[in-house]
Amino acid sequence: MKKNIVLVQPSNVLSGSVYLPYTVAALACYAWQFDAVRTNYALGDFVYKKDPIADVLSQMHSPFLVGFSSYMWNIEYNLALAAAVKAQYPDCRIVFGGPQIPDDTEYLERYGYIDILLHGEGEQTFYELLCALQDGTPLDTVANLSYRDGAQIVRTQKRLYKDLSQFPSAYASGLLDSIVDDPANRDMEFCTVLETNRGCPYGCIYCTWAGTEDRFRPFPMERIRADLDWMSRHKIVYCICADSNFGILERDMQIADYIVSLKKETGYPIKFETTAAKNKNDTVFRICQKLESADMNCGISLAVQSFSPTVLDNIGRKNISVQDFKKQMTQYREAGMSTYTDLILGLPGETFESFCNGLFYAIESGQHNSVNVHPCEVLPNTVLYQQQTRQKYNIKTVTSTLCQFHSKRTAEDSFGSRSDVIVSTDTLSAAEWRDAMRLASVVQSYHSFGILRFLAVYLRRAQGMSYAAFYRSLYRWIETQSVTVKGILDTVCAQVDSFSEGKGTLSFYDERVSDAYLQFKEGLFLYTVLAWEDFWTEIESFLRPLFVRQDHFTDLLVYQKNIILCPSVTDCIIALEFDWHRYFENICELSPVQPNRLRHTLRISCCGTENLQEYTKNILWHGKRTNKMIGKNVQYIDKETDV
Repeated sequence: MKKNIVLVQPSNVLSGSVYLPYTVAALACYAWQFDAVRTNYALGDFVYKKDPIADVLSQMHSPFLVGFSSYMWNIEYNLALAAAVKAQYPDCRIVFGGPQIPDDTEYLERYGYIDILLHGEGEQTFYELLCALQDGTPLDTVANLSYRDGAQIVRTQKRLYKDLSQFPSAYASGLLDSIVDDPANRDMEFCTVLETNRGCPYGCIYCTWAGTEDRFRPFPMERIRADLDWMSRHKIVYCICADSNFGILERDMQIADYIVSLKKETGYPIKFETTAAKNKNDTVFRICQKLESADMNCGISLAVQSFSPTVLDNIGRKNISVQDFKKQMTQYREAGMSTYTDLILGLPGETFESFCNGLFYAIESGQHNSVNVHPCEVLPNTVLYQQQTRQKYNIKTVTSTLCQFHSKRTAEDSFGSRSDVIVSTDTLSAAEWRDAMRLASVVQSYHSFGILRFLAVYLRRAQGMSYAAFYRSLYRWIETQSVTVKGILDTVCAQVDSFSEGKGTLSFYDERVSDAYLQFKEGLFLYTVLAWEDFWTEIESFLRPLFVRQDHFTDLLVYQKNIILCPSVTDCIIALEFDWHRYFENICELSPVQPNRLRHTLRISCCGTENLQEYTKNILWHGKRTNKMIGKNVQYIDKETDV
């Protein structure tokens, strides 16, 4: 009788979409091509969603081995399910692998129900493990394992399998067909992961690639095309490329061409997201142009993490240029492509001032569309994870039980993630970290999401007031003089203070606006538009004194208030004295010019939904990178000759 194998790689269902379990399918695809495995083992259905533990257990039948692919977003669920499996089936081998498993024996020491750890990539190791268990061969002959041997724990030799051509396409194998073809999943949208290579030539200390000897290994083009053909045939909505530097190889242009050709032929995949190669700006730009032409871009990442030379040196990114950031911003903007910029708060050497300087430099360089600030997470198998690194920079972390925003809040929140977030270092105190989180939320919500953007741009262009001066002054006013706006900020960011002390989660939740966890910047935006009139009544006292020309301020205030698409608002019509809409067509133009006087009427088409959850999902979640919150359908319905 064949021994039953169950493989587990669960993801959250987000807005009706879920990731297919690519990693465990890749392991199974490789192993089951061999007679030794096919003859002796039966592969059960993949566990790919965080279904109730009891339901998952009920579908297992005397498992011989259950393997768990573990990431920060599913580790707690995996541990809970593994404990339940072991309790019901004591003889079942419990195997854990994936990026969340440190390259040591910690998990065997902490969790008595885990039998074997699989370190690093798993195809070859998993196959050899199955063969050894079947033949009774000692496990110390299998590389990249840790396991129990009586009272002892054994760690076998490390090995990197450099030739990826031996690993067939998990998608083309058909192992995932039953999931996407299941009638019960008719309304589900599936997301996929594409690997075209493994490894990274850089050594960023917060990245798991840098913790390995894996510098670069490509997959064969035949396999890549097979993966993409399968995604196209099965109408995959979203594909994310797992490469560390897509665009680093010349052939990546061919891959982009192939993806675009499939989209044009079949309509799928609909979206393709990548992590762009560093220091390959021209190649990446041309690739992005191709994807943009097929409406496949999800926004283009211009990720710098920090603009501080000290920080970049500390984290191993000094060889990645940020000097041409402004040039790239201009290039993409002139091509009509949306970009976003990622900054990480809490990196070694970052101070409150250097973080703020970087945040405002991004805006000064033209990144009005989307600045994303991420708290620094310490991931297993990174240099940052090592004890000597933590001691060197006096790093203090807090463990969060949630990291995946937009996942639904449930009674089983402990089945979220395990995310170690840096809340202080030797250059950034916990109080400064809290202030930076609050200030970043204000800047992201009020500038990137547009609430005060056009007022700030006018002050920069016409009066030379820097974005740093504007938003620092705004933040001081909120903290010292505001009642309404401070109340909103305090409510939304209430978790920041308690989190830095080791309590709660680093997220915002309000069932009125969403049944899922939100980012602070999202919560701040939503609470502000829900208190729209009160917000503007109060903040006018801060804004008015900043303007030299009061006629400009009064008129621009009308434009700014109405250009934001608020819920429950249908088309709005506004009368203006100045042509603000054309004034902001080139939002990055910094010459000190004044708007043209043009008495006219504008019609702004708004979202008009009374359903707050629908507004949150469609306008804010799905639209923030492309600024759906800002009205783009604007018509001049009446205007006089320029005066």
